[in-house]
Amino acid sequence: MATAESGRDPYYRDFAAAYDEYSRGVAGDVEFYVDLARAAGSVVELGVGTGRIAIPTAQSGVPVVGIDLEPAMLEVARSKAEAAGVGDLVTLRQGDMRSFALDAPVPLVTIPFRSFLHNLTTEDQLATLAACRGALAPGGRLALNVFNPNLRMMARWMERSDAHWEPFGAWEGYQAQQDYGPSEQIVTTSLRVRDEGGAWRKTSFRLRYVHRYEMQHLLERAGFEVESLSGGFAGEALTDASPEMVWIARRP
Repeated sequence: MATAESGRDPYYRDFAAAYDEYSRGVAGDVEFYVDLARAAGSVVELGVGTGRIAIPTAQSGVPVVGIDLEPAMLEVARSKAEAAGVGDLVTLRQGDMRSFALDAPVPLVTIPFRSFLHNLTTEDQLATLAACRGALAPGGRLALNVFNPNLRMMARWMERSDAHWEPFGAWEGYQAQQDYGPSEQIVTTSLRVRDEGGAWRKTSFRLRYVHRYEMQHLLERAGFEVESLSGGFAGEALTDASPEMVWIARRP
């Protein structure tokens, strides 16, 4: 999910139809977000994408409002929801996470699968958190996950040449290249895959990664109280080796 019309990442348009083939999320994330939604009774999911989490949530009986900027992703999600028989429980809207508004407050807003990192400036980050706070009822919760920056991995990529590509996950034919800019905390991921004619099809997306206390400061500055921080979806403690930061914050 991109955050601005002028800066929309082409990845989510170019690869929407095949997105589910090579974007499997983070282990345990579906169960985590479905459980939160069931406890809350309803949920607004930002960066809903193709509905990887929204559809299982609706299948558990919970109504979902899913918001995403990219129409191509929403089209896939809508088709999947109808095919799964939960079209009546999944409401999909095109919108920007920085400025979305609801008709009535909700008990839970989620930003799964690192979608918060599409906010590329501090202003964008705070605008998104302000919109989330405005959408929540008093005592409502915001849940999100972002990757825990791995400095060793960043250093390895920074030492590699522009000609270096690596396999992208376990999906045959896909290759990836990452360009880290530590001064702005921006990572650009370029992807390529060979088409039927043998030519490379390329696309890319950008993220602004955040560190632990930076994220805590953003949440508190936006008026949230941090309820919990985990290093994974089973509630394990955050360590230097944790691949993920899983945050739950509450609107006082």
